[in-house]
Amino acid sequence: MVLKGKILGKLLSIAVVVSLVAVLTGKLFFTNQITNNLLYVYGLSVTLVVLGTFTISFFLYKDPYLLAKNIPESEKNRYKVSILVAAKNEEKFIGKCVDSLINQNYQNKEIIVINDGSTDNTQTVLEKYYKEGLIKVINLKKNIGKKRALGKGILKSRGDILLFTDSDSILAPDVSEKIVDVFNLDAKIGAVSGHCRAMNGDKNFLTRMQDSWYEGQFSIRKAFESVFDSITCVSGPLAAFRREAIFNLIPAWENDSFLGQEFKFATDRTLTGFVLGNGVISKKIKNKYKDSPFVRREKYNAKDWKIVYCKSARSMTIVPDTFKKVIKQQIRWKKSFIRNAFFTGSFYWRKPIIPAIAYYVHILFAVFGPIIVISHLIDIFVKGNVLSSALYFGGIFFIGSCFAVAYKVENKKCNRWIYRPLMSLFSTLVLSWLIFYSLLTIKNMEWFRG
Repeated sequence: MVLKGKILGKLLSIAVVVSLVAVLTGKLFFTNQITNNLLYVYGLSVTLVVLGTFTISFFLYKDPYLLAKNIPESEKNRYKVSILVAAKNEEKFIGKCVDSLINQNYQNKEIIVINDGSTDNTQTVLEKYYKEGLIKVINLKKNIGKKRALGKGILKSRGDILLFTDSDSILAPDVSEKIVDVFNLDAKIGAVSGHCRAMNGDKNFLTRMQDSWYEGQFSIRKAFESVFDSITCVSGPLAAFRREAIFNLIPAWENDSFLGQEFKFATDRTLTGFVLGNGVISKKIKNKYKDSPFVRREKYNAKDWKIVYCKSARSMTIVPDTFKKVIKQQIRWKKSFIRNAFFTGSFYWRKPIIPAIAYYVHILFAVFGPIIVISHLIDIFVKGNVLSSALYFGGIFFIGSCFAVAYKVENKKCNRWIYRPLMSLFSTLVLSWLIFYSLLTIKNMEWFRG
């Protein structure tokens, strides 16, 4: 049965790639009339990027944990792992999060929870675990933000590996063990992104769509970047970093600013950026913060680190379950995207050419996508050109269907794959417009987690 499942998965993967090649061929050789050069170039570029992403992730990505399993136990470093989580007003869920950390089957670990000025009973919940000697707790009297709160924990940590998760997420019991094995695979690996799915994915239509989207963002997009050791965002629910890759740069992360003020968002993207650009930016940052305990206490050399994705290291997180919550979370994410387009974008061109091109083209897609949508809506309601617009939105649905097949390959017993094409349409028609609102309100740092 397992062998049949693998063969079916491979056949479905081939079918997706062949379908995308067919679409690309049609665009290149069988387009009789190009009525709008911008629309044509945009559509062609999207198809090329999607084809490349699927082909590389399907056929070249290998889970680094599976490769690391071949390393003899006698040759492995049993790194100490510091698991850190910052929490604010999470009394209802923080216990489940902490339980998942305590239940990690890897023994050489410490758990540090930073209570970031909670005004509910979060501190009371944490004190129970602290009194039992299961975790360390740092109670902050006032809220200082996620980056600075985690900075307090990092300064107290002793681990060779710093593993972060969110206070509304849980980790599978074998996560720490698998992450350590991946770091053992290559001394140049500076960070590892795990996999994430929606914990409340079955709650309603919105959560099902988001769960289908999460799967593709990890098993396709991160897998693609991982082939080139150049992940652009080690996501919050399960993010692991080698201590020497980030420790000296934490003061710059804590004091991250954009457009003349502190930038509280982009926690994961910015920290990932510091690892990606370590060899370029490390010296300047250490000189600027030479009096910081992060620089004075421990000194590490600048390096060009690898960042990879471990598909088998699993986490679950709570996703927004109402339209309003989805919009608020998306605005925060898009502000983070904008900020890091200027940060990571300033040096990502140094990475391998294929992911670098994909990264910068993706930025262009985010900006021009809504403009393309309005162009097609004008075609329908003003020019009466229904066929052209129908083909465009059909193309969006088709790409979503490709991601749906990928979801089914990874989750053979789950039927949420049917929501993925709808998520593509929802993202195109609704969420894409938020990039402009996010840009106009980018100085508003009100934090919202769904």
